[in-house]
Amino acid sequence: RQEDDGRGVAEEHFSVDNIRKYFARSPPLSAQDNDGWRPREHVAFLFSEDDEEFHNLIRNHMVMPFILGDFFPGHGAEVAGGKYFALVKPNADGAPIPNAGGASADADVRGIVIGSTWRRCSASRAVAESSLAVADYLLGQYDNFLQFAGQKDGATRCAQIVQLLLANHVDHAVSDPLVAVQLDASNAFCSVSRQPQFDVLAGKASRSYDDGRVQVGDELPRPRTLDKYWGYFLSMQGIASTMRFSDNQ
Repeated sequence: RQEDDGRGVAEEHFSVDNIRKYFARSPPLSAQDNDGWRPREHVAFLFSEDDEEFHNLIRNHMVMPFILGDFFPGHGAEVAGGKYFALVKPNADGAPIPNAGGASADADVRGIVIGSTWRRCSASRAVAESSLAVADYLLGQYDNFLQFAGQKDGATRCAQIVQLLLANHVDHAVSDPLVAVQLDASNAFCSVSRQPQFDVLAGKASRSYDDGRVQVGDELPRPRTLDKYWGYFLSMQGIASTMRFSDNQ
């Protein structure tokens, strides 16, 4: 059954048409990867001709290997890496962070990794598929889960709900607090530890979480749709990766 679901997802969400749309809708002049590829400028035009065989070759040999974790042995560190450079961003809370190289005291130097253009395509399609499944999972698990993504003016609706919660905050009980938790699925800075990702995928805690409320061996809730992406997480996050430094460019 799981294999059937995986094939269905591959055919629908990783179809040639969806891959074509990803590259066509990519922002213009987005960051180049290690090989100099830009999604819109260098890849989108490859789908301009009506060549189904060629398009399937791109899908099967450039995009799907990231989802399946299908790479030559010993080459994993290269495909899991990317172009690495330092980005100075204002520190959100204003707390001074000492930085080398003359950065201002209220700035934060962050390491940014630009992965392969093909990897970004596969990850984007995986997020699009899993986000729907995660929303269904949360809607089925929690009576008070509200979905704002994909709705017209969703950000405003979310803000209005938070305002209502704040207005009634004085009535909440300490043992059963009134809170709003924002969940999002998007590209983000790498975590200090990758282990929590694999704990969620495995559905079991390998360490304690939440100030000891979750102990080693406890089951963790997880949407089953993530099972299909074990190959991606293992090949992209389960090994050391090769970074190419390019601060001089």
